[in-house]
Amino acid sequence: MHMKVPEVRRCCFCFPLRQGIIVFGYINLIISLAVVVCLVITTELKKSKLTGDTSLEVITSTILFSILGMSIILNIVLLVAGYQKDISMLRLYNYYGSLIILASFVPTMVLTSRLMFLDVFAALCAIATQCYVILLVRSEVVKLEHEEIQLEGGTRCDEEAIDISDRETLL
Repeated sequence: MHMKVPEVRRCCFCFPLRQGIIVFGYINLIISLAVVVCLVITTELKKSKLTGDTSLEVITSTILFSILGMSIILNIVLLVAGYQKDISMLRLYNYYGSLIILASFVPTMVLTSRLMFLDVFAALCAIATQCYVILLVRSEVVKLEHEEIQLEGGTRCDEEAIDISDRETLL
């Protein structure tokens, strides 16, 4: 089964694609760092008052802390790849970004079961933003591969002659 993934040409309808990816990388990095600091403070405060009810929340916070820590590293990889136009690092970001999205659904479901709807809303917003960044990165990879093939092939500009395997899949 093949699904046509949209190809994005501009970020937020105003930035060029590469600059938009870099801007989102900085925004995600700043937000991730702020959330990690808040999460560490909250987790440490809850650990001091550990009861039976809060132990699950502490475990969930620890899992989220781990996911956000990986997210910080991935945002640094995204920034480096965006500046260098490195296709392999952009693909690496896509693979691990997708895994982080899947992994973040588990603590989000735990938060839903605990009726922490504000936290769930924030997590779902972060997941949606991450999905958009992955779509931007995939479009940039397709664009860079297209440019690379054009440079190797000389003046060959025929769209049908260029076969990029990434056109119909997200990763």
